[in-house]
Amino acid sequence: MYGRYGQDELGKALVILYLIVMVLNLVFRRITLVFWGIEVVILILWALRYFSRQLYKRQQENQKYLKFRGGIKSYFNYLKLAHMEKKGVNRLFRCPKCHQIIRVPKGRGKIAIKCPKCSFQFIKRT
Repeated sequence: MYGRYGQDELGKALVILYLIVMVLNLVFRRITLVFWGIEVVILILWALRYFSRQLYKRQQENQKYLKFRGGIKSYFNYLKLAHMEKKGVNRLFRCPKCHQIIRVPKGRGKIAIKCPKCSFQFIKRT
């Protein structure tokens, strides 16, 4: 395996996707051929990535996947925080410097908020 790319986060995601498609294949027996074809394609992609010697290209693919996955995670995080704000427990502010979303307890009056990401301080009314 010397000089080969090996396993990364995108490879793990492909294995999980393969297992999900395999379970779907067991559940839906009428379209077995379609699921089988998808399984084969996923396995071939995984094997080509795993045994590849083009390390730089595989790292770029993995970085794109991580960026995509991070965007999805932050979107759902924002939805969760927005839901909590609607409940009346917290208030959300965006840092003027780095645009990080900061959760602050409601009903505290005018407070100084310090961004945990960039340490920028700003004053807002909650």
